[in-house]
Amino acid sequence: MRILNPLRNASRALNAEHWNLFDRLFSVITPDFALKYKLMPLYEPFADTFAREREAYSMVRKFAKTAEIAEADKTRDRGLRQVDLGIEMGLLDTDPDVVEAARRCGIVIAAYPKAAKKSYDVNTSAVRAIVERFLSDEYAADIAKLGLTEKVATLKTLNEAFEALYMARVPEEYRRAKGDKMELIRPLMEKAYEDLADGIDAAYIVATIIEPNPEGAAEIEALAKLVNAVIHKFSRTLADRGIGHKAKGEDEGAPSQA
Repeated sequence: MRILNPLRNASRALNAEHWNLFDRLFSVITPDFALKYKLMPLYEPFADTFAREREAYSMVRKFAKTAEIAEADKTRDRGLRQVDLGIEMGLLDTDPDVVEAARRCGIVIAAYPKAAKKSYDVNTSAVRAIVERFLSDEYAADIAKLGLTEKVATLKTLNEAFEALYMARVPEEYRRAKGDKMELIRPLMEKAYEDLADGIDAAYIVATIIEPNPEGAAEIEALAKLVNAVIHKFSRTLADRGIGHKAKGEDEGAPSQA
């Protein structure tokens, strides 16, 4: 019984796609979760290997810093600042409901301090996370109350445009993992994740069958939903380039039945 969907075609991803995949998985699978479910012997190699891939990928990133990309980054950062200012103005509103909406949204922004001053990758990940939260059911009404729905949608477009430009300008020989460093690290990263995923599946079996623990099982299911959503988005990205396809019955976030 597997709760995590299989990760397919990772070896066929471009360097940027590969790094973004594991960057998202690394943010979802936390050390606290691993410690709680006694998965640290599997989590530590996963985290260490991701750090090595991040270092290797940094050699790729330096080739992409062109004036065009820098300008797209500034435009995206202006969009983020506009949203931030809109929230700050909401805190000064005379309507207490607007103030409360601004307070809630301000907590989201505060979770990613000085995002615009971070590296391209960290900045992009931060803006992506902020936009996803503001467009979610939890915050959409707050954003609407602040009159920022259009600005958040624009920020999403600007961030996606920057990311597409950034990936497209990375030289082909680096994007396709021809560098010795990336060629070495990528399969190790995939193997470290597979081992950790097996551990999470095993922890779920323990919590549901061997030593029933409804609370633990629910927490693992919640994590699996996030991981499966990341894998789903990665698969769709590859499918857009003609690699693989969306497996039948594997909707976003749905657990595997294997």
